[in-house]
Amino acid sequence: MGYKRYKISDAVSLIQETGVANFMRCNIWHVEGRDYDLVIDTGMGLDSLKQWVNRHTNRPIKAVVTHSHFDHSGCLHEFDERLGHPAEADILANPLNERTLFTGSWTRIGIIDPRQHPEFSPESYHVQAAPLTGYLDEGDVLDLGDSAYQILHLPGHSPGSIGLYDVKKRALFSGDALYDGELLDSLYHSDKSTYLQTLERIESLGAEVFHAGHYPSFGKDRMQQLIDSYREGNNSLGDVEAWYEENRLSMGDMFADQDWSGSHV
Repeated sequence: MGYKRYKISDAVSLIQETGVANFMRCNIWHVEGRDYDLVIDTGMGLDSLKQWVNRHTNRPIKAVVTHSHFDHSGCLHEFDERLGHPAEADILANPLNERTLFTGSWTRIGIIDPRQHPEFSPESYHVQAAPLTGYLDEGDVLDLGDSAYQILHLPGHSPGSIGLYDVKKRALFSGDALYDGELLDSLYHSDKSTYLQTLERIESLGAEVFHAGHYPSFGKDRMQQLIDSYREGNNSLGDVEAWYEENRLSMGDMFADQDWSGSHV
C-alpha cells in the first residue's frame, strides 16, 4: 500500500503517503494512546489509510482533521469517528474541488508520481464526503488515557484550522497554521490579519516541538525564524505555478521518501 511509517517517539509516528510530491505531501500523524489512538490528517486518499493504520494498532481510532483541504482530508471518510472544527464541517460534508482547493494551479503542476499512481487523473480526482461525527473547538481536550491534547483554534490559513497541544511534552501538532516552508495565506478563505494573530499566539505558547502539516518537525528556534520571516513579508507563497517553475529543477526526485524521524531533535 502507498504509505511509509517513521517512528518519532514511543507514542508518535509519521505516516507518509508515497507517490505524492514532497512539497505537497501532508504529514499524517499516528498518536498511540492507552484507550484509543489518534490519526491526525489523512492525506489525499490515493490508497486506503484506514486499512494501513489497522495493521499497526488494535485500538479504536479517532480521526482528526486539522482543516478541510484536499491534501489533508482525502481518507477522512474511511474512519467511523471523524473530528474537526465546525467552521470546516460544511466543506467536509460537501467537498467540491473548488472548496477543498483541488483546482487551478494544483491540478496543473505535477504533484502525483505517474510511476506509482498511473491511474491518477486530475480531471477525476475528488475528495469523498466525510461529514464530521463530532466537533473540536478551542478549549476541548482529547484524553487518550496516558496523554492529553488541548485543542487550539488556529484560523488564518483556513477558518477552522486547529492544532493539538500536549502541554506536558510542549509538543504542538500545528497542521498548516505553521510548517517549515512558505505559508499559504492568500487562499479563498484565508485571512492574513487573522493568520498573523494565530502566529503570534503560537509564538507565545511555550511549545518546544512542532509536528506540522508539511515538511520536517522543528523546534522553538526554527519556529521563531519562520514567524519573524512571515512578519517581514518573506515567508508566504503567492503564485503557486511560478514558485513551482522556479524550484522544480532544484528539487531532485520530488517523490522520494523522506525519513524525518529525527528532525525535531
